[in-house]
Amino acid sequence: MRQPHPWYSGTRSGGGWFVKLGGDQTFLGKHPPGAPKPAKRYGRWNPPSEVLAEYHKLMAIRDTASKADYRLETVCALYLEELGEENPDLAKRYEQTLGRFCDFVYKGKRLGKLLVNAELEAMHLRLWAETFPSEQTQRTYSNCCKGALTWAVKKKGINIAHNPLLALKSPKVQSRAVVISRDEHEGLMRFFGNDCFCEFLQAMWFTGARPGEIAKIEARHFRNGLWRLEPTEHKTGRVTGKDRVIGVCGDLHAIVDRLIVKYPTGPIFRNTYGRAWTTSASFVRFEKAREKRIIRPEVTPYAYRHAWATHALEAGNLTEYEVAKALGHQTTQMVMLHYDHSRRNPEHLRAIFERAVR
Repeated sequence: MRQPHPWYSGTRSGGGWFVKLGGDQTFLGKHPPGAPKPAKRYGRWNPPSEVLAEYHKLMAIRDTASKADYRLETVCALYLEELGEENPDLAKRYEQTLGRFCDFVYKGKRLGKLLVNAELEAMHLRLWAETFPSEQTQRTYSNCCKGALTWAVKKKGINIAHNPLLALKSPKVQSRAVVISRDEHEGLMRFFGNDCFCEFLQAMWFTGARPGEIAKIEARHFRNGLWRLEPTEHKTGRVTGKDRVIGVCGDLHAIVDRLIVKYPTGPIFRNTYGRAWTTSASFVRFEKAREKRIIRPEVTPYAYRHAWATHALEAGNLTEYEVAKALGHQTTQMVMLHYDHSRRNPEHLRAIFERAVR
């Protein structure tokens, strides 16, 4: 069998040295500055020492790799297959993230082609994660990739000795959630001319529910002035095993009564194409509003949830426990740590001290 040997291309990938292994073209690196011009000698390319070092390193890895070693894309596929049986929605989201990671190209080779035991390193995850500007996105995507390989290590029948990605620490991020103001909410209502998106905004404004929860609401969920999502239909249901209960009040009653008649089956909050609102569609709408400076750059649909909790606490009509219950949490911890922005309101803080004196 003919031994693979480095060769040079002046056009492929912008120019550089390659070697063909197992049918794949592997990039060894650019031609080093100052080295003699690439040339053939006795019919074979004569690579510089730097390229030869990369070539020998690659061949050593292939020699020591276990024959039972798995490529990254194979591990991800097995993980998604099992996850899809337990949680299809989560598997669908993870499929996009893991697919992006596998498609990332390092030194001319897709990461999905790397052998997990012998070739994959935490450095590969770091370089890919750094292509995303948001630290929160980097953390979320990194943890997703780590989770897939941690599953493989624990899974019997898969020859993954350890998780090489655990060496990378996920970035710690500070919450950048903001509270949408009443003026911003009313500005959005005017900007969108009271179309179907305004119904979606009103539902978030009056309930503090997550955008994803509102998007799933159907006529069958409405009973006795309440929406009830079963444990399999909301974010924390698989952990708590309890229904998500959302109250319908104020002007929202008229909207819900009308939409239930209009859409007796399927989601009642729909876009102009008759489909349920998605995260991406909502963000597109908010981006248009940002361009017109109707809302601040940091305001997202989730800001409605933070606004509901903060306004409820500032008004003094509800306790922390009641706010937590309305938001679907089992304890007040999440409310105090993430949803209560009243400490940033100087007027609210002054009122607290004034009540203390009285």
